[in-house]
Amino acid sequence: MYTSVPRPILWLVPGGDHRVLDVGGYRSGEVVEIEPFYLSKLPVSNEQFEAFDPAFDRAPESPEDRDPAVGVTWEEAVEYCRWYAALSRKPMRLPTELEWEYACTGGEEGVAQPTPDQVEALAWHRANTADRLPSLEAKEPNSFGLYGLLGGLWEWTLVESAESRGVLRGGSWREAPEILRPSLRAEAELSGPDWTGFRVAKPFRS
Repeated sequence: MYTSVPRPILWLVPGGDHRVLDVGGYRSGEVVEIEPFYLSKLPVSNEQFEAFDPAFDRAPESPEDRDPAVGVTWEEAVEYCRWYAALSRKPMRLPTELEWEYACTGGEEGVAQPTPDQVEALAWHRANTADRLPSLEAKEPNSFGLYGLLGGLWEWTLVESAESRGVLRGGSWREAPEILRPSLRAEAELSGPDWTGFRVAKPFRS
């Protein structure tokens, strides 16, 4: 059954030192060692999410099978990870906020405040899109081979100090390009704004 279900492609994010930008429970500038972990190279798609929830209502701006599932609540994202963990018999979960921020930087401190050219190469935002979200793979991947961590859609993450509560990271294609950076975060209501989605993470040693 597991192999017949559309599932996210998990990408190995190598471990390394990360200088914290803006993560709950950490000091800005604190250097933290990140253990290797797996993260889906794209947000969970419509067809992947519908394997879990066949009644999911696709957004008209992101309607195709491989388009990101958007408008996903915190509870839905957590429940999908639990469902996928049971299906795969592996410890799937949301990425922590710290893991997400490290993955977004690609392990490069210099992208803490990306240049306009970097944003344009990596992200969809309100200045370069029309009335729908284009394919995230039409932009360049970051240094870790991950697509769409900036722009695209807000992504749910776990807060390590209180995992019952989620924080959104990365912005969406509705944002102005000048605000898109790895430190962008929003402590939203758990329903989130309309443009919310998520990725799946898995510990390297499991």
